[in-house]
Amino acid sequence: MPVPPAQDPPLTSFGALVRVDELPRDELRGGKVPWSAATPPLRDLRTQSSPLWFGGGVFGHGMYNEDSVLTSDAAVRALRLAFNYGINALDSSPYYFPSELVLGRALRILAPEHPRDSYFLVTKCGRYGPQRSQFDYSPERIRASIQQSLERLGTTYLDGALLHDAEFVSEQPAIALTDEGRWLAASAVGLSDKYSPDEARRLLGIAPDDAARIRGPGDEAVLQAARTLFELKDAGIVRNVGLSGYPLGELVRLSRLIASHAPYRSLDVVLSYSNHTLHADLLPAWQALFDASPSGAPWTPPMLLNASPFSMGLLSDRGPPVWHPADAPLRAATHAALQEIQQDAAARTASFMPANQALATTALFRGLRGSELVTQDGVPALRTLLGMSNTDEVHTAIATYRVLAAHDDPARAQLASYEARVRQRLVEAGTVDQTWPSPPADA
Repeated sequence: MPVPPAQDPPLTSFGALVRVDELPRDELRGGKVPWSAATPPLRDLRTQSSPLWFGGGVFGHGMYNEDSVLTSDAAVRALRLAFNYGINALDSSPYYFPSELVLGRALRILAPEHPRDSYFLVTKCGRYGPQRSQFDYSPERIRASIQQSLERLGTTYLDGALLHDAEFVSEQPAIALTDEGRWLAASAVGLSDKYSPDEARRLLGIAPDDAARIRGPGDEAVLQAARTLFELKDAGIVRNVGLSGYPLGELVRLSRLIASHAPYRSLDVVLSYSNHTLHADLLPAWQALFDASPSGAPWTPPMLLNASPFSMGLLSDRGPPVWHPADAPLRAATHAALQEIQQDAAARTASFMPANQALATTALFRGLRGSELVTQDGVPALRTLLGMSNTDEVHTAIATYRVLAAHDDPARAQLASYEARVRQRLVEAGTVDQTWPSPPADA
């Protein structure tokens, strides 16, 4: 992932600001999505945002697409189609450069059809390159970053701002950064017997007495950055404050740490990625740990946002990107499962998906699960953020959601069969529910 330039290129570098009626009209397949859509103006991210979110990470240089996609109308058409289906939230980050500019162009073009109060807009701050040295959680940089994001996205406020990949800055327990720590997340919730749950939680720094413990200057930096975002929230510039990252233990530890220090406020949102997937389905079991009050007193826990059901491209039919952190056994087991289900899909006279989309669609079927459910209050039980580079990927996401929501859909049996096959290959390889260290040793 290249480092963003010191000065932004013109917005028109990513295509002319065409009129919305000049775009091709991409029709819905099967009508609007089967969830209850909130009526604008939208104000409450927790109760009004849709179960699926539009992820902007796919529009970063060197991420998942050829750079030519970034200067085409693909993003505008994909976002327009997502909005028309009923998706009403999107996410980006300065680190995904030029995603904010690509989406800013799209939102400006779509404004006549989809004004600012008809969708939720979330971005991140604090990460500006792949190395630890390219993180900056200082109050000055956080404020400047938020201002730059507002300008890029063409808005006066953000519905959410998240500290990006906070584990690169915080004082994560050392064992979590070793191969020995690969089973801590699973053990902490009883999905592995490598450690007892109590021992795993102690090693991860989330034992009952650990909530307020500051482990070093990295934790102080996270607390300082969170305070800055809360100040921006009080000023009405940011409506929800949160953090994002990969290690579940560290996300829980930091959520509790922030709530245990001045200004003693809980985060509004926590984004976890690659933890509700075919190869590591840990997030649902961790929900109770995110919900648990750090002090035992009543509190409002953060809304948990699930991201990357494709696990950063590991679960794609074209294979993972070269930078993916999965180890060789996990890559090999995933590839073997890919070949098996692709062959089955190709041999079927009637398949829910093309053979060359078998793994990705199966990954969606697993990774979206829970997003089709609602709580007693009528809000989605889980929000899932996924990258959709083009209209075909939007259609596929919506079609897979429909299968989950309609239990009698005939496609369900095919997807459930593929899901079971992939999980079995991962179990046989001894790789299921393991995690990888983050940040990596070379960061």
